[in-house]
Amino acid sequence: MNRSYIDLHEKRIVAQEQLLGVFELAQSRSIHLDKLLRGTGIFAQDIEHRKHMISAAQLLLLYQNARRCFSADDCSFLLGQYLLPGNHPQFSRAILASPTVQDVFELLVAYGSLALPLVEFRCHYNDQELYVQLLSLDADDYIHDFLLEAVNSACLSLCRWLGADTRHWQYLHAFKTPAYREQYLVHYGNSPSFNTHINAIVIPRACLHQTLPRGSQAQYSMALEACADSVREQGAVPCRSLALLVYDQLQRQISDPPSLEQLAEQFDLSVATFKRYLKAEGSRYQQLLDSARRHQAIYYLLSGQLNTEQIAAKLNYHDKHNFKRSFKRWTGLSPAAYFSNGFQLK
Repeated sequence: MNRSYIDLHEKRIVAQEQLLGVFELAQSRSIHLDKLLRGTGIFAQDIEHRKHMISAAQLLLLYQNARRCFSADDCSFLLGQYLLPGNHPQFSRAILASPTVQDVFELLVAYGSLALPLVEFRCHYNDQELYVQLLSLDADDYIHDFLLEAVNSACLSLCRWLGADTRHWQYLHAFKTPAYREQYLVHYGNSPSFNTHINAIVIPRACLHQTLPRGSQAQYSMALEACADSVREQGAVPCRSLALLVYDQLQRQISDPPSLEQLAEQFDLSVATFKRYLKAEGSRYQQLLDSARRHQAIYYLLSGQLNTEQIAAKLNYHDKHNFKRSFKRWTGLSPAAYFSNGFQLK
């Protein structure tokens, strides 16, 4: 396998494209930029230079600082309104020309990292809904709530501005219910579900093909080609982490997942180097395997596609009892209890 991942400390992200919105929000809240940028190695004047680059690690630290500096409960949601359509020229043109809601999210899956380099999107379809799963670079569902709130808000505010009807969308958050839950009602328009152990936007299929008034198929297609050209010029999507590539590989082979040793060989790494690289990103093989299995199990349960015994077989468990024990370890609930709670998990 060719090296298709990058070191998260590599400076591959255009600073200007990512810092403008954060800086504007900070200034509107009278937060000094030196406080926001402390320890990041980023400086206020970096946005003056189009070619100045920063790393994913620097940007993630900036978001961690923002969480501390922006003490008001609504700041993550307001920050989201600055994130999309974003400042990447080709991507911004494409997403603004999206003919339908489905086109918006398919674009985010393919090229969203050009505008949102700390999060990746996955689409899962069934007969009733589209599940848009959000994954941070380390595939950890629980520690990036500020970032995920901002990205959810970005998707929602953009689609509303484009003319989409979002009244029937639902929102699943892996993390626990925050003290500021009322802000979700204000900014989402309905109550999300927390402690679901997956981060996703759930959209009824009937909403996917709604024609967006600002959409243009011709402009969308041309901008899509320009996004592909931009990625080829960069050599890779800006921030494909090793953790996410491993997660994707485990998802693809979820019925017979490769071992740690097999994955290391696929990535042309020794086992020791492979483990060290994952650890540097805050991940481990077993954590990623558990996440891939947990996400797939939750998707099967909530979509009603398979029963417990069938899910166990799909996930390479020898029997349903072993699967039930693992599921309770992941979520604190049995599969039946999780399904009966559905989207009302609190």
